Amino acid sequence: MLDERVQIPSIPMTTRVLRSGRGPPVLLLHGSPDSASEWTGVMAALGDDFTCFAPDLPGLGLSEEPPASFDYSRAANDRFLDGLTAALGIREPLTLVVHDIGGVLGIPWAAERLDRIRGVVITNSVVFEKFPWFGVARIWARADGWGRAQAELRMGLVGLGGGLLFRRVFGRISPELKPADLDRMTREFAMNPTAKRSTLRLFRQMVPHAFFDGVDGMVARIISRVPTRIVWGRGDPYIPERYASAFPGVQPTVLDRAGHWVPISSPGEVAAAIRSVG
Repeated sequence: MLDERVQIPSIPMTTRVLRSGRGPPVLLLHGSPDSASEWTGVMAALGDDFTCFAPDLPGLGLSEEPPASFDYSRAANDRFLDGLTAALGIREPLTLVVHDIGGVLGIPWAAERLDRIRGVVITNSVVFEKFPWFGVARIWARADGWGRAQAELRMGLVGLGGGLLFRRVFGRISPELKPADLDRMTREFAMNPTAKRSTLRLFRQMVPHAFFDGVDGMVARIISRVPTRIVWGRGDPYIPERYASAFPGVQPTVLDRAGHWVPISSPGEVAAAIRSVG
């Protein structure tokens, strides 16, 4: 597996991309609080049959923090993904695989570029209009002066005790994660000021309902045009399993005890879904 820096001139910024294999291209977009590293198990399960690209999303993982002009709007996210795929030299239709906020960025982008999409795999992602966001997301999204101060204070507490508080709380909420996963997330998120600032910027933009206007239609258009698979983990405290049935015409695969972090807890099942559409 290669670990490379990629320049996105249109932002401008650089980000880390993990690359593996040969064959048809697969673009894997990670969740939060995580990084491209969440896909290593899926990439290993795919072996050399596909060329896999897993980028750190803007400001997360080992990505540079995007400039203030990058506002995490749909247009900004599209600019990032267009610049990324161009920089990676992806010229043939790709399979898009999204998890968590990876769907927030990837689904609107794919819906407007279906001639460049071979297939789509969605796992435990927020891609629904008027989604009732969970508590911590609403806190992080506060945009008024007092709310921003509270959000920044709480985000600062994430790193308390060298990330020990985050590790304990997050490990209790996500029992599917192994100690090595928690160590990595603590290092890449809880102890990473860039990732925490960027997360607040992202959530302020995407939590208001207007951000997802029209997304239901986008999802339906994708399903009608390209092979689409839904792989969902049961026991997700953020996006419960009932959402797995919200994709018209697609029979979901729901995995017991997989939780929210399906790419980590069930890489073989995600890889199988990729093979079925790619």
